[in-house]
Amino acid sequence: MSTLSDAHAFAVVGVIALVTLALRAAPFLALRKPAAHGYLRHLGEKMPTGVMVLLVAYTVKDVDVTAHPYGLPHLVPLAVAALMYAKTDNALLSIGGGVALHMLLVNGVL
Repeated sequence: MSTLSDAHAFAVVGVIALVTLALRAAPFLALRKPAAHGYLRHLGEKMPTGVMVLLVAYTVKDVDVTAHPYGLPHLVPLAVAALMYAKTDNALLSIGGGVALHMLLVNGVL
């Protein structure tokens, strides 16, 4: 079995890093003016909401509301986060508050 030299290993890691950087930069370089592309503008406006809906649906899909604690550690923080966002219009605050309440309910109360 052959072993890699340190220089060869660093070269491999360097190539992987460059390819990763290029792939992440490519969309920004290719579309310098995304506002001119109507479909991309539409995705930029609608996708964050769609992603959050999918994440919430995935989180609560296996919650058992028929047995103790009746889904309360999941559903109460979800409602609180939604209300916090409706009142403050601050996504970071509402997500942080919902996560903190969820952790409190799961680990301390219920």
